[in-house]
Amino acid sequence: MSGLEKITAFLNADTDEGNARLIEEAELKAASQIAAVGREGEKRVAEAEAGARKKAAAVMERANSQVRADARASALEAKVKLIDEVLAEAKKSLGELSDDSYFHALAALARANKQPGTGEMRLSKADLLRMPPFFVDEVGERVLVSPVPADIENGFILRYGDIEMNCTFDALFAAYREELRLKANDLLFG
Repeated sequence: MSGLEKITAFLNADTDEGNARLIEEAELKAASQIAAVGREGEKRVAEAEAGARKKAAAVMERANSQVRADARASALEAKVKLIDEVLAEAKKSLGELSDDSYFHALAALARANKQPGTGEMRLSKADLLRMPPFFVDEVGERVLVSPVPADIENGFILRYGDIEMNCTFDALFAAYREELRLKANDLLFG
């Protein structure tokens, strides 16, 4: 081998050795960076999972709260409906009393609403036709039953001069609606 070939071979060997070192260093650096990127990626994935779990828990809590609120509203609506049905049935049953019981109840209602002076009571046409003889005496002498019917279904209108009291069952149930609802609620759900 000539001198030039020896020098070339030496330079090639030195270059190959340098290149090998550079490649090795580059591979180590690349492996280190890949490991660092992998750790960073795992950290971000863990953070994203934790954030997603937290958001999912918040969504579930809101959904559960809404379901509980809807259930309470439905239960309340059902109670109100039942109470209103009971009150409607009670009002209907008053109109279905026997004639004697019905007119005893009207007389008691008239006595409870008496005012000073003489009053005029107006009944419905149907009630005037079925009114028992005891009713006028039971109402009392200061309340006169008018022969002119009122345009009502049941109960009566009681007038003292300019003051008129609507004692129909519809008016009484409307006037005492909340009080009756509370009493019905206590009886049904107390």
